Amino acid sequence: MVGAGVFGAAAADSLARRGWAVTIVERYAPANGRGSSGDRTRMLRFGHGSSAEDDWYTRSALTSLEAWRELAADAGTDLLAPCGLAWFAREGDALVSGVGEGLKREGVAHEWLDPDALAGCFPDITTEDLAGALYEPGACLIRATTAVEALVARARRHGATLRLERAAPAGPGRVELGGGEKLEADGVVWACGPWLGALFPGEAPVRPAWQDVLHWHAPPAWRDGPAWFDEREGLYGFPDLDGLGLKAVSHEPGRPFDPDRENRVPDPAMTARIGGYLAHRFPALAGSGLLHARVMPYEMTPDGHFLAAASERWERHWLLGGGSGHGFKHAPTLGAHVAELLAGETKPLATFAAGTRGAP
Repeated sequence: MVGAGVFGAAAADSLARRGWAVTIVERYAPANGRGSSGDRTRMLRFGHGSSAEDDWYTRSALTSLEAWRELAADAGTDLLAPCGLAWFAREGDALVSGVGEGLKREGVAHEWLDPDALAGCFPDITTEDLAGALYEPGACLIRATTAVEALVARARRHGATLRLERAAPAGPGRVELGGGEKLEADGVVWACGPWLGALFPGEAPVRPAWQDVLHWHAPPAWRDGPAWFDEREGLYGFPDLDGLGLKAVSHEPGRPFDPDRENRVPDPAMTARIGGYLAHRFPALAGSGLLHARVMPYEMTPDGHFLAAASERWERHWLLGGGSGHGFKHAPTLGAHVAELLAGETKPLATFAAGTRGAP
């Protein structure tokens, strides 16, 4: 296993618990701040859209939630913080309607909140420009870094070893480490986040995209209440979990960037845009200002779907990535899927194939 972000950690955990001898090779540290898994909080929701393809993601998120709960009990720590999620909607909002249809098909609890009911969910909110919100009561926040560390710890309790090394493919089932040592395995899984595309050009359609992670000052009342998602504006936010500040960020991927060499200074224009939105949507937060901010990469594929496929160039090598901002919702499901692929118990999903992809 090369990479100990959420995808690599989940796959290593799944393989180790099946009795495989697993070596995790990670360049820095599990869920380190350079990669796409090194954040304090992430969202687990179930709504994705109205197509049968979207339904797979809803089922996957449900399965992953149970797996995260099992891990939390095993680790003896609170990995999850239930909060619910409000999808803000305007009149005739087809996307939010489609999300509701998908949730209904899969039997996931949800309800429609009119503006008055929505106003009761937040300490302060402007609803004049909203038709209401689709509400998912089962959505929750994940303590992201802690969750990855718990996956790696459980994998190690089942015999996995962790090595902090740089790695590169070196032949069928072979990996060359930074010092020249070579390891050989029945299968090598590359879960290298935003670096995957550079390691496997032409096969891994993954690029790092700039993402500003912004936490804002908020009064104590904002510790409670639901997360929210405004698809039309491309923004979402979390309540002030664990005193980290109210999280409000852009859902849209930013520009490509070099995750190793560029200075990660948050974009002032994005900060101003989100601050302006908060002042409009939640007037009590007007002028509240940033508490802290950082830049992390999204690992984007052109169509937004994951990558979980065998390498065509390198025998006994597998590619796993393309979280595209959704990794924590699905990592336990994908980790189990990869373990089944290596064991020959299932076939790769065409949606997650390697190679060229077009935009959706």
